[in-house]
Amino acid sequence: MRSFEIGEFAVREPKEKSVQWNVNQLDLIVVPGVVFDKNGNRMGYGTGYYDRALANYKGKTVGLAFGCQMVDKVPTKKHDMKIDKVLVGKE
Repeated sequence: MRSFEIGEFAVREPKEKSVQWNVNQLDLIVVPGVVFDKNGNRMGYGTGYYDRALANYKGKTVGLAFGCQMVDKVPTKKHDMKIDKVLVGKE
C-alpha cells in the first residue's frame, strides 16, 4: 500500500520512497491549466511540473476547461509544452 503526504497545493502525493514509473506508460494525460487557447497553449500554475513531465511524452494530452478559461492567445515561452486538445464544457 502506498503512503501519501500532503504536498504542494495541499494535494495528497506519494512519499519519495514510493514506486516511480515512466510517464510514457500512459496513453493519455489530462493536463490542468488556468487558461487555454484553441492552439493548445496553456497557462498552468507556474511551477513547470507538467512542462517537464511532457517534454518527452509520446502519448495524447487533453485539457478540460470552462468557456471562461478560454482566451485568444496564451503567451508562451520556449519550454512551454502544447496539449493536443482542449475540451470546453457548457456553462
